[in-house]
Amino acid sequence: MSYYTGRHGSLLLDGNTIAQVQNWSVSSSVSLLSIKTLAETDDRFIADGRTTTGSCRVLYYQETPGVKGSNNASTFINKVIKAREVGGDFYQGATLAQGPNGTNRSSLRLKIDDGTDDGLYIEMRVIITNITMTMAVGEVLAADITFQSHGAPQFVNI
Repeated sequence: MSYYTGRHGSLLLDGNTIAQVQNWSVSSSVSLLSIKTLAETDDRFIADGRTTTGSCRVLYYQETPGVKGSNNASTFINKVIKAREVGGDFYQGATLAQGPNGTNRSSLRLKIDDGTDDGLYIEMRVIITNITMTMAVGEVLAADITFQSHGAPQFVNI
């Protein structure tokens, strides 16, 4: 019997392993519609839809001192936090990171290293919905990231 700990986990964004991930979590929930009629006393439901969301914490570091963007935390951060576009007026923001077909979705694989080549994993197209950067005395600069799956997971091997 094997138990897995945090050291067995990893995260891949658009096929690239994100280094220095402190943790990740995923949650899937189903919304229900009541189909109980007026004459019935007990609730009955049908599944209406499923929502899959998650979060992770990425530690910010510089692979090469003084070189911006030389780390995986920057990959996440630059998907959402953007400066105003050059030539844009003061009130115009930047566009979100664009992926295939002009979308802002990314491929995310949450992986558990079980000793096999592929490991155990959940892979899905996600939209990054929130990034919070935290800087505190005695702590490493970190980015807390939340995401929501766009559609059902593409692959589930758990």
